[in-house]
Amino acid sequence: MNKKIVISGWYGPGNIGDEAILQAIIDILEAQYPNCSITALSYNPKYTKKTQLIHAVRQVPSSKKGWLRSIVTLDIFKTIKAIKECDIFIMGGGGFLSDWQPNVPRDWLKQMKIAKYFSKETWLYGIGAGPFLTDEGRKTVKYYLENFVDKITVRDRESFNQLVNNVKISNKVNIAIDPVALMNVRKYIKTNNCKDNSISLIFTEYFNNKNFKDDQSYKWELLFEAFCAQVDAVIDYGKTPKLIFFQKNIEENLAKKFLMIYGEKIQIEFPADYKDAISLLDKSDAVISFRLHGNILAYALKKPFLPTIYHHKTAGFLEHINYLFKDLILEVGDGVNWKDKNIDKKIWYRNTLSFLEKI
Repeated sequence: MNKKIVISGWYGPGNIGDEAILQAIIDILEAQYPNCSITALSYNPKYTKKTQLIHAVRQVPSSKKGWLRSIVTLDIFKTIKAIKECDIFIMGGGGFLSDWQPNVPRDWLKQMKIAKYFSKETWLYGIGAGPFLTDEGRKTVKYYLENFVDKITVRDRESFNQLVNNVKISNKVNIAIDPVALMNVRKYIKTNNCKDNSISLIFTEYFNNKNFKDDQSYKWELLFEAFCAQVDAVIDYGKTPKLIFFQKNIEENLAKKFLMIYGEKIQIEFPADYKDAISLLDKSDAVISFRLHGNILAYALKKPFLPTIYHHKTAGFLEHINYLFKDLILEVGDGVNWKDKNIDKKIWYRNTLSFLEKI
């Protein structure tokens, strides 16, 4: 009998990393269960159907307003039908399993309870976990994982330690490298994909949203200056900085900020999807990435890459591989997801230039 599988996650908004996670999980499942039927729960089912070429229905809403809208549009009935008719329900990828944002774990894990109500096999696959900062957060996660989840695979050792030692989940937790690292990326690259003398740089805003305390907001300007120092290093080395933004709807203003400073000295790219992003990265000689999945895609492409660690998930990924430039890794933290570090643009420039000279 062909397996029917539902995959739930932060799919549909167009974040390149999340869409790459979905495709990587699809590839793994299709190899494990030939002729399986896969449905994704997506915030934009049309986009997911077009991009991943699978069936998609609307994601389970998390707010009262969302539930009302979903009932009026009848979307929720399609979603429940997909869950009811599947054999395996998977929540795939992402860092939702942390009470850093207090309501997030409960909102997501309620889906596992729905799936178990219909007696489905349930997995958490390729996820990050922690930090857990409150007793309530730990108790909530423990309740859902022990009662409604059959199998858990985390992507790094810190996530494993958070679940086993902090939340006290005694079994069913395994570690495996992020599924994107195992993607067959070559199938998305055209044979005439010529190199363009560029270095890909992947930035995003940090310390500049409601999740951070007001007293940390000054760090964003320091971090932006450090990003500019990396762009300067690439220019000084004689390469074209190709700035690739993984989510246009939230990063367009950041791109404009760079353009105002550098103009025609830089190249700005907003990939249409993960396939487009892979192709753009492949044309470059190397990748410099603040985003986790920028580094992971570079690894999958066998490109030299220089990461910034801002969260234990990046450090955890680097533990899985034989990373060559450990002495050049850059670090910046909020004191919760990663240790706090001074942001010195001179160091960022120096390390970036050293990386380019070594590759």
